[in-house]
Amino acid sequence: KRSMGYHFRTIWLFAKSDLKTVVFPQTIFGCVALLSRGAFQLHVTAESFNSLSRIPLVIVWIWFNLLGEAIANQRLPESIIEDTINKPWRPLPSKRLTPDEARHLLLWILPAIYLVGRIFGASDSSVALMVLSYMYNDLGGANENWLFRNALNACGLSFFSLGAAQVAWGPRATPGKTVYAWIATLAAVISSTIQVQDLPDIEGDRARSRKTMPLIYGDILVRWSVGIATLFWSFYCPYYWSLHLLGYIPSVFFGSFIAVRVLLERNSEADAVTWKLWCAWMGLLYLLP
Repeated sequence: KRSMGYHFRTIWLFAKSDLKTVVFPQTIFGCVALLSRGAFQLHVTAESFNSLSRIPLVIVWIWFNLLGEAIANQRLPESIIEDTINKPWRPLPSKRLTPDEARHLLLWILPAIYLVGRIFGASDSSVALMVLSYMYNDLGGANENWLFRNALNACGLSFFSLGAAQVAWGPRATPGKTVYAWIATLAAVISSTIQVQDLPDIEGDRARSRKTMPLIYGDILVRWSVGIATLFWSFYCPYYWSLHLLGYIPSVFFGSFIAVRVLLERNSEADAVTWKLWCAWMGLLYLLP
């Protein structure tokens, strides 16, 4: 009989690789949204907005939604094939869970996600993420073409950001247009650079016949596209917030490092590190407001 610790570890393994992609950066976004209410033109009543006490709720909301996305993706046969090559420690390729057990778990998780979103004030973002997850996984949106895949990733991370902000602000807050414009800008950043995640996963993506940008256009073009776009956004995002010249230094320095690295370090191990650096760079952009 499986112990409670066994089940907790299984849940942890489902989401482990997405901590750097989703949990940490989106928690940063939620904290910044809470502390930068002036920059986001937030209208809120004093009694509903008095401390950082909602940050744990932000983390819980992010975790529930991430878990649903992870199970929906990893339970599919082609995902198990890919993970056997790229991430054999995940619950299904390591035989900790069967695909049918994962399906049953998802049946319980999805209503819980909506309930948590409803209680915390971000049910619309939770529903949007469920729809995007269905398009990405069950309808094969991730395999359709690289442009659609990038757009789905950008929309997904953007709704994580919006939901994190909604939970941080509370149900009585009324955000201005600024927050939506900033999230749309970040969506453009993500959609034009997130192909960097496909560089370390080329063999797994080839095994499942996924039409990623590196497999269609080749390694060199992807690296140049990431390098140029990362440099552009590293300058544009501080400009967007009208920051002082010193405010450009962190994003430009980090972005330049990523751009040079992705062009010079060309192997799967180095690409995995570059992908992690990209996640940290996004977290840095989230701090700009």
